Order: sequence, then C-alpha cells, then structure tokens
Amino acid sequence: MGAAEDINLSGKDWLTVIEAAHYCGVHEDTFAKKASEYELHPRNFMGKKLYEKAELYKVIYQSPQWQRSPSIGAMELPTSIGGMAMVVSGNPSVQEVLSRLRRSEPRKRRS
Repeated sequence: MGAAEDINLSGKDWLTVIEAAHYCGVHEDTFAKKASEYELHPRNFMGKKLYEKAELYKVIYQSPQWQRSPSIGAMELPTSIGGMAMVVSGNPSVQEVLSRLRRSEPRKRRS
C-alpha cells in the first residue's frame, strides 16, 4: 500500500492490519503489538488477518477519554493578551515575546 492518503476505508467492514492501523490512527507496528492487549482478534480469511471495523470502533469508543497532564517541571503563568486569557509555559523565549507584546503600542484604528 502507498501513502496514508491512498487508503480508502469507505464501505469496508473488514480491514487488513495496515487498514486497521490507519483507522485507529496508529502505526501498523504499534497496532500489531497492541491488538491483543485490546482484545482485538483478527479473522483468518484467505491467508489475511482481517479486523472487523465495528469492533475497532467499539474498542476506541470504550477507551478512556484523553486526559491532558501537565508536563513535569513546566511552570504555567496565567496571562492576558488583548483581553484573551491564556496559560503560558515558563519558557524564557515565550516570556520575552509576551513582554515585548505588553510594551508595544496598540495599533491605530483606521478612520
């Protein structure tokens, strides 16, 4: 198979390993290693491993929702630019840019 853009899954109920990995949004090696962990059991049909698309959907749907965890050691500073509240990393270059933005004069409005 070619690039990911070449994979067309529409109308298919059974997917090869490459297609199943694409459907799940992971690399095929990752999919092959983790499939049994998620109790995904392929069918053997004409020498091909085929995964049921509905089963893949069910496993994805039942998995826990993504929880963003703060990075260790990163300092977050609340700030506001133009009335929009933001959370900014403690990266010095980010702080420098924010400082310059705060000092800059607002643009003149066109009449």
